[in-house]
Amino acid sequence: MTTRVEITNDFLAINVKPGKTIQDIVEASGSALPFGCRDGECGTCIVMVESGMEFVSEKNAKEDTVCKTVGETSPKARLACQMKIVEPNGLVRLKY
Repeated sequence: MTTRVEITNDFLAINVKPGKTIQDIVEASGSALPFGCRDGECGTCIVMVESGMEFVSEKNAKEDTVCKTVGETSPKARLACQMKIVEPNGLVRLKY
């Protein structure tokens, strides 16, 4: 059972098993989504979850701190390096 992850900027769609991070998915797919520290400290990998928030992990404290630091206030904003797919049979649409 998988969840479909679409990265709209790159016109990519990938079927993913729960447990994978968005960073894992992006690096395996060839997406141009940039990463910096890869540890939730810099904010380089901020994405907007356009749909499918119920299929990804809850926002963690690192994400809250980084989003506040860079001035990103949208509830759709997440760090791709911190976010994981947690539920199967869904669709997650991301934009960076």
